[in-house]
Amino acid sequence: MDELCKSITKQLRGYFDSLLVRNEGGSFTLYDDELHDFASCCTVGEVAALYLLDYLHHGGEGLQIAQDLAKDVYSRQLENGAFGQPYFVKKGEQSTVDIAEIGAVANSLYHNYLITKSDYAKETLLRSAAYLLTQISVENPGAVYKNPQATSHDVLNGDIYAAHAWSRAYDLTKKKIYLEKMNDVIDHVLNRFGKHSPGWWPYTENWDGSIGMGNSVSYQGTIIAFAHTCKSMLQMDQQEKWDNAEKMALDTMVKAMEEGPNDENEAPWWCRDWKNTWEIYLAFSRRKEETYQKKVFNRLHQINQDFIESGIEVFRPKTIQTDPERTPVTTTFRKAATFAGIFSYMILDNHVHLNTSV
Repeated sequence: MDELCKSITKQLRGYFDSLLVRNEGGSFTLYDDELHDFASCCTVGEVAALYLLDYLHHGGEGLQIAQDLAKDVYSRQLENGAFGQPYFVKKGEQSTVDIAEIGAVANSLYHNYLITKSDYAKETLLRSAAYLLTQISVENPGAVYKNPQATSHDVLNGDIYAAHAWSRAYDLTKKKIYLEKMNDVIDHVLNRFGKHSPGWWPYTENWDGSIGMGNSVSYQGTIIAFAHTCKSMLQMDQQEKWDNAEKMALDTMVKAMEEGPNDENEAPWWCRDWKNTWEIYLAFSRRKEETYQKKVFNRLHQINQDFIESGIEVFRPKTIQTDPERTPVTTTFRKAATFAGIFSYMILDNHVHLNTSV
């Protein structure tokens, strides 16, 4: 496994190195050549995790690059602590805001601070955590609005993204508000498990508890993957309840993946490319059972071979942009960065850091 991880890291780094540019302050940032602009804060932060991993493997300048990328994310973070999402935005309009951008990068910022001692990484994470406190729903204290324009329903994986970010903020600050709100979310999401279908969380619910959009292997994987950092902070009885739900949820996912995607197991039509939904494999990696570890190893082995044979083409989007008035729906860089972040979390979350924060 170690050699496989080093091979993937080396290949990814070669691609990302080719997109490193200096900003006005002389620090490194990343340019998304299909977006025709600097890469989004979230993706830059995710790639920083890959450079941390490279540094842990080989030493060298990966540490400084990761620090630079954290500084760049800090400098472009919105004043309210959120991040802009520059995809499929009408030219001339503001980027959209979604807490998935925070959830996806919070872990990288956390590890960046622990490894590089970057105050930029820490402050960016804490500003995001504070922003999330302002997005707690009026309808339910355990739910968080996924974005300011989507307040009519509860997106359960978005709730967990918030809890994940708060767990990392709590670990760095020991501020009780983050622990309390993290627990509120875990209680709420745990309470929704199996309410409509045994072994499932729906993708969204209406505020009256009815289904907004149904079951989803991909988003169920996201819930398990990012709730992992909360588990050790829960009370023992709650840990046990979550662990039981997690086991049942993963078993349900495995059975669904054997069937293939359909309206019953992947209601969100845009999430049916399961082999490239890396949150699923991050969820599998959270379990120590050989069954799940083997699934992770086999998928990483396959992507490594594909990368050797086809290079960065393995991340080329299948969706073709057809609206010239909008930015791309996604880009090769964004897909590669998402994989790089999740792949790095599989390893960094098991790497022992000396946390000397107060």
